[in-house]
Amino acid sequence: MLFKFTNLFWLICLFCLPCQLLQAQIEVKLNNNQEFRYDLKKGSFSLLQNKKPVFENAISSYQLKNGSVQDVSSSNPRALKQKFKDNAGSGICYSIEHLNKNGTKAIQNFYFYEGSSFFVMELVLKGKNISSNSLTPFHLKGQNLLPGKKLSSVFVPFDNDTFIEYKQQDLDSDPYESSELGILYDQNDQTGFLTASLDQSTWKTGILTKQENQQTDLEVKNGFVKASITRDSMEHGYISGNQIHSSKILISYSKNWQDGLDEFAKFQRKLFPSNLKAWTDGTPVGWNSWGVIQTKLSWENATATVDYFKDRLPRFRNENGKAYIDLDSFWDNMVPGGMAGDYSKLKEFAEYCKTAGLEPGVYWAPFTDWGHGSGPDRKAEGSDYTFGEMWTKTSAGYHDLDGGRALDPTHPGTQARMKFILGKLKECGFKMIKIDFLSHAAIESSKFHNPNIKTGMQAYAVGMRYLNELLDNQMLIYAAISPSLATYKYAHIRRIACDAWKTIDQTAYTLNSLTFGFWQTYLYDYIDADHLVFTGESHDVNVARFLSGVVAGPLILGDDFSQNEEWHSVMEPILQNQEILNIIKNGKSFRPLPIMQDNRTSNVFLKREGNKAYLIAFNFKEGNAHFDIDLKNLDLTGNYNMVDLINNQESKVGSKMELEFESIGAKIFKLEKE
Repeated sequence: MLFKFTNLFWLICLFCLPCQLLQAQIEVKLNNNQEFRYDLKKGSFSLLQNKKPVFENAISSYQLKNGSVQDVSSSNPRALKQKFKDNAGSGICYSIEHLNKNGTKAIQNFYFYEGSSFFVMELVLKGKNISSNSLTPFHLKGQNLLPGKKLSSVFVPFDNDTFIEYKQQDLDSDPYESSELGILYDQNDQTGFLTASLDQSTWKTGILTKQENQQTDLEVKNGFVKASITRDSMEHGYISGNQIHSSKILISYSKNWQDGLDEFAKFQRKLFPSNLKAWTDGTPVGWNSWGVIQTKLSWENATATVDYFKDRLPRFRNENGKAYIDLDSFWDNMVPGGMAGDYSKLKEFAEYCKTAGLEPGVYWAPFTDWGHGSGPDRKAEGSDYTFGEMWTKTSAGYHDLDGGRALDPTHPGTQARMKFILGKLKECGFKMIKIDFLSHAAIESSKFHNPNIKTGMQAYAVGMRYLNELLDNQMLIYAAISPSLATYKYAHIRRIACDAWKTIDQTAYTLNSLTFGFWQTYLYDYIDADHLVFTGESHDVNVARFLSGVVAGPLILGDDFSQNEEWHSVMEPILQNQEILNIIKNGKSFRPLPIMQDNRTSNVFLKREGNKAYLIAFNFKEGNAHFDIDLKNLDLTGNYNMVDLINNQESKVGSKMELEFESIGAKIFKLEKE
């Protein structure tokens, strides 16, 4: 990476002369023949590859409270070049300061990391008692973006609630909105342009794009809210003070959009590390009661599941010999007196699991009130506060979704309740906890109890950090419904989509999130495909559901194992297939290949392990399916011995691979070089 100023005299007299006299331009050479340029006269910046524009004349903008949108520019900008070092690496930062007509200073910081082909930027406002809920560090207004390319956009959901899914469409078909991460890529050559928020502890960020006649408007906007995406019913909270920082924003153009996404996820986790200790107990496998049993959870069917795992599935364990038996919602069926009652039976269940060589798990939704229909005056567990005092206040009243009302994560009553119930569950000896409906904690509020907390994401960080403090690294933390990016600091494992059980459509739905959200495997320790349920479905559908779990990594079953089922005898050998269990050891997901029967979900996924490669293919539709796979394009050259890991059939394959399906189902192959 090389740095230069096009006018050496300007460098020497950096703070002395107005830029209109010098017409100075900052240029930074990046990897992959890319070049960043900042035009101080225009106050705009551009990115080129091989001297051809990726984008040109991007600016920054902002809006102060009760003011209009202001573009960041000035007649006499000041610039500073300095070295920096942070958790992710070191490099050079250019700070460009503009004094706007309203008296506010706007500073654009551009970070260039040694050895990187992306850059990071942020916008900082300085003034006296200023306030804003809208900062746009990156803003294209009617400019060329990758001219000549036909771009597809991918909608990234804020969370995984309400069975939301990733959506792919042509960029020029409809206006594009995405949460925290914008993905634009060319399906022909797989190049990709990414814009991403790197920090979700203060702002919700939207990527808003529209394209007409090859002219593109693109905003990376802090302060984005929309009921159908972020779940909010009111505007984003305001940040106030003498200095306001945007999120740091990553801008990347990659030869392969999937490589760019992996790079982004690894970089974000390095820049802002997890709040938790590294997980060392292996890729989670086990069982969760919400698959089939659900509200009928009891001592009898829970302990019968323990017995089944001990007697019938003794080899269904992770690399450390562990499997988790997780009681989902309605574990309080075993707690006389409700949540504030007698936990002795739960403690007995935890001991029952441990005696059988299994790890006990439990569930809770710490930021929701499910009994709000009974009124505000109910006393909450752990304190004298009432639930009504703890409800998150919004301009519309309160926030209700999925049947639960949001609790203010900053309220002492909410925190006292967390301390009480999580303390009880820790005393019982549980080693895993599934936490759910976490997006309720990220809702914008008209007034949080803590006056220093102004935004939903600030409140989310308060609540989740307190949860981590209470659990004190003593449990595996599994996040179910939760913000997609913001949760990685606080959980080891995240469910990649909303609930899924057993049908082929539910398998395809889950794999939609893996098709476009596979990169989260590097943001979290693990991503999960939800409980794998087999009852009532054909063997082919069951194999497909199981293999969707293998694609993600963790394997959490969900049937009622207190009941005898016909599928037991045929699925038990597959569940204990050591070749397949070895694949999930490193905890990382497969990567989707650009092979789709529709525009929604990949049909083929690939994972590499040394000189081996594993390939899983799905047919989601009735009838025949045929997939041609060019192994050379996947950098798999030469000849391979191929084994179907379900039926153990062996064959040989060269540069071309053809897969045939007669109907719905899935296949898994191991390819080992001769």
